[in-house]
Amino acid sequence: MTVDAFKEMMVYNEPDFEYNGQGYSICCPNGKYYVTASDSPGDIDLEFDSLDDLLDRWVIQGRPLRAILPEVVFGENEDG
Repeated sequence: MTVDAFKEMMVYNEPDFEYNGQGYSICCPNGKYYVTASDSPGDIDLEFDSLDDLLDRWVIQGRPLRAILPEVVFGENEDG
């Protein structure tokens, strides 16, 4: 997924996704972004002010979300 497609999707969704066999999710109450990660329970304490902040500062398996975005499998893209 491209960064532009991700930003467009985030306008209407709070997605769950999979990366390298682990599950992640993003929610956006009150204009702030919060995350959960099956392999990093401490991520629940993270807060991001913008989508660019989220893309650059949320580190997943040692890489920022922006770097892994093309490899991410989002729930709505799965068949079945």
